[in-house]
Amino acid sequence: SPIPNPQSLVLLDEVGAGTDPVEGSALAIALLQYLANHAQLTIATTHFGELKALKYEDERFENASVEFDESTLSPTYRLLWGIPGRSNALTIALRLGLKPEVVQQAKTQVGEATDEVNQVIAGLEAQRRRQETKAAEAQVLLQQTERLYKEVSAKAANLEERESSLRASQEIAVQQAIAQAKGEIAQVIRRLQKGTPTAQEAQQATNALNQIGQLYQPATPAKPKPGFMPKIGDRIRVPKLGQIADVIAAPNEDGELSVRFGLMKMTVKLQDVESLDGQKPEPVVKAKPAPAPVTPPPQNVPEIRTSQNTIDLRGKRVADAEYILDKAISEATGPVWIIHGYGTGKLRQGVHTFLQQHSRVNNYEPAEQADGGTGVTIAHIK
Repeated sequence: SPIPNPQSLVLLDEVGAGTDPVEGSALAIALLQYLANHAQLTIATTHFGELKALKYEDERFENASVEFDESTLSPTYRLLWGIPGRSNALTIALRLGLKPEVVQQAKTQVGEATDEVNQVIAGLEAQRRRQETKAAEAQVLLQQTERLYKEVSAKAANLEERESSLRASQEIAVQQAIAQAKGEIAQVIRRLQKGTPTAQEAQQATNALNQIGQLYQPATPAKPKPGFMPKIGDRIRVPKLGQIADVIAAPNEDGELSVRFGLMKMTVKLQDVESLDGQKPEPVVKAKPAPAPVTPPPQNVPEIRTSQNTIDLRGKRVADAEYILDKAISEATGPVWIIHGYGTGKLRQGVHTFLQQHSRVNNYEPAEQADGGTGVTIAHIK
């Protein structure tokens, strides 16, 4: 055959087949390695396990397969990138009616190593399907979050527009009331200026001015209800957004607190929230820093893990874990041991992201191997 040039695309079907499997697979490997050096791209189909292992010896090779549905004995034509195909000859033979003892004898002839490889490939296929399912669920969740964000943003914009319109209407009404009051006062003054007022006329003018004042003076605002201070776990109302939310971080010295409603988390000002029964929060008073007491230099005290400074987040969702973690850090006086396990790593990543953003966390590190290793994170509190 002609020697391929560097721009060639080479297609090989069942390369090395039709001869002794050992020699055929060896010849196929040598040919594929030659083509990897001389052709742009080579695509080869094979049933040889030795060729499937090339990926792990030479980074220029990659496996791919077409998914096979064992229940219908037919391909689904879904390309599985990175996963080698597995032989289904014994499964198909059994489904087509070959005696089970014959199939079992064939499995014995194949050997445990080949069966274990097929089981590993089947496990990879199942893991791929689970990942695709999780990705689809995440996409649905993202769409729901985006829709909720748009709804909340639209509602907030609508409320701001209504407040602006209401303020404008109130301002017009006040200006009209002031103008009318000035006109009525001017009438009283002109009536007094027509001649020398008697005591009775003076009293009538005074009464008229008092009535005008009572009619147009602004209404005394109702006294606010006793204040309250939101705490973690409290349910509060955010009037500007028209939402009831859960407090997930207590107000800081700047009067800001973190709340969550549905899937949304945001930071709001203390004056923009109220209790469910209408109480307005007390303003945060910044305490003047007290002079630092003179104390002897602290001795190095070993950090000891106890049940009081250890929290177990295994099995929790990231959102629930953040709530538990924030409460533990807020109450902590020393390092906190956080058990998140290994799993997929999603919970550990969520914990690390939360620790990076928390104002009380100085730094964090994985625990010693004897204490849980990378399945446990130690958070050092400021």
